[in-house]
Amino acid sequence: MKLPGRSLKRILFVALIVMLFGFAALKEPGWAVARPSAGAAQQATPEGRQIFEAVCAVCHGLDGRGAERGPDIATRQQIVQLSDAEILDILRGGRPAGGMPPFDSLGAEKLNALLGYIRVLQGQRGTVALPGDAHNGKALFFGKGRCSECHMIQGAGGFLGRDLSTYGATLSPAEIRAKIVRQGDDKNKANKIANVILRDGQKLSGVIRNEDNFSVQLQSSDGTFHFLAKSAIEQLQFQPGSIMPSDYGSTLTASELDDLVSYLISVAKRDTKKEYSEEDQED
Repeated sequence: MKLPGRSLKRILFVALIVMLFGFAALKEPGWAVARPSAGAAQQATPEGRQIFEAVCAVCHGLDGRGAERGPDIATRQQIVQLSDAEILDILRGGRPAGGMPPFDSLGAEKLNALLGYIRVLQGQRGTVALPGDAHNGKALFFGKGRCSECHMIQGAGGFLGRDLSTYGATLSPAEIRAKIVRQGDDKNKANKIANVILRDGQKLSGVIRNEDNFSVQLQSSDGTFHFLAKSAIEQLQFQPGSIMPSDYGSTLTASELDDLVSYLISVAKRDTKKEYSEEDQED
């Protein structure tokens, strides 16, 4: 049902007044800088819910899953996987470019209570614990694991596989580990290396990115795209198996797999922090 313009303005005005009065009632001068709390979800209090409903819900919804004026902060993995300290930094300084005001004047105690309730909305997941050593995982990614031959992270690596810069932000450590050790899908052409011989004798290899009745788009390992007319192709064959190795469960030890998973998660967290920083600088 479409509301008349006057009614819509009245609703927005009332919502703004509620938010401002709720914020004013919670403000207290002279608060110290907030520090991250240990086990924020376990220390959630009724006060945290009161603060959230007064100053946050108008934009993010009562359940934290987003509304017309604010994003989902309850289930979005990029938010869930931020540390308590990182979320507190956002609450203190706001996100001016996104229209979120700073709440530093709430003070340390109230900000920590708010953080605790946000963690409850997130299902008490809080910060994802890294199962291994991310530094060793980076060495594996670009070394023994040979992941960088196909995958790229933050501009470094190969072109044949997907960019993994934000991969660790959407999956749990157990899910990432399972995807590394399981056998790749060798029925999908996008996961197989194609060898092409053209009628002029030229040989190419890579991954087929697109294909129609008249042409093939192939990307070679150096990132170059080749747009080939099918009439110019003498032979096109796929190498057996998937481009993703199926033996990581045996070639990498359990601790090495944990290190690799930790690297993917830590990189995704850094990308998320960079995203917030860039948005603030645009303001």
